[in-house]
Amino acid sequence: MKLNKVDAKTLRQQVYDQLRHRIITGEIVPGQSIKLRDLAEQFGVSLMPVREALWQLESEKVIVIESNRSIHVNGLTARDMQEAMEIRLMLEPLAAQRACELRPDSAVPKVQRILDDMQAAIDKPKRYMMKNNQFHFAIYSYSDSAILLQMIDWLWARVGPYVYIHATKVGDLSPTMKYHEEIFEAFANRDKEHIAVALRRDLGDYATFIIDFLKLPTST
Repeated sequence: MKLNKVDAKTLRQQVYDQLRHRIITGEIVPGQSIKLRDLAEQFGVSLMPVREALWQLESEKVIVIESNRSIHVNGLTARDMQEAMEIRLMLEPLAAQRACELRPDSAVPKVQRILDDMQAAIDKPKRYMMKNNQFHFAIYSYSDSAILLQMIDWLWARVGPYVYIHATKVGDLSPTMKYHEEIFEAFANRDKEHIAVALRRDLGDYATFIIDFLKLPTST
């Protein structure tokens, strides 16, 4: 795993942001061991900012630090994923609908560029999922609700690695691309009803795959 060197300022926050991003995008997968000293060396920092970043991620239940100091990404059961998805299906359409109502005209070309980047990366799951994250949060950012965004962001940190696993296993990402085109069209047209429908289809499709995956004996 290659990590970018970080600046001397706000080390803890930069380490935290990079680690969290790599967990969400599946670079560090559930169950994979995380070594404190290795991370410090890769970031080019002392142990303290890495330790502080890991403590913050543990408080968010994104990682687990066990009594023997073993550190790994927190996994989800099929039941956990089902519950997370039920909550996402309430929160994310709400954020998208608020964004439709509140967005400025300048938001449309910004989101369009991200959608175009997704299409260009459709055969590159890692990059596609990074752009997928940017696409959703670019829309949700116009909801003008810090608390709502914080709740959605936390859920993404928990389910993100499994969404990446889904993207790498399904092979053909064109169906999910179609959903994102529908989401964008509704966003551009301020169509609150359609954006909720398209978003629920997008979330529901991969949730079914992931929940079935988590039920397999090999995924425990």
